[in-house]
Amino acid sequence: MNGALLTLWDLRPCIDVAALVLTELVTNAFQHGGGEDITVTWCADVTHLTMRVEDSSPVRPVLRAVDETSEGGRGLSIVEALADAWGVSEDGHAVHCALALAEYAARA
Repeated sequence: MNGALLTLWDLRPCIDVAALVLTELVTNAFQHGGGEDITVTWCADVTHLTMRVEDSSPVRPVLRAVDETSEGGRGLSIVEALADAWGVSEDGHAVHCALALAEYAARA
């Protein structure tokens, strides 16, 4: 996660949440996508910070039901809880999510 870039974009209030969400997405890509050819992109406009993580696996990521005894499988649940929107590309290679910047503006 490039906190310096988000600071430059004046998005300091959302750095922690963005870092956690991006960490979960990259970890999933590494563990389930073979760990090679992972591409991370992000962009911001006046309303959202959007992040996208792409890997080479054709297996479509899915949100799993977990309980307190589960040893893993919480990555997309964390993304779903923190992001305002998220989804998976039709080919299953990329997961994207968006953080609404208005939620963080009040924290600045």
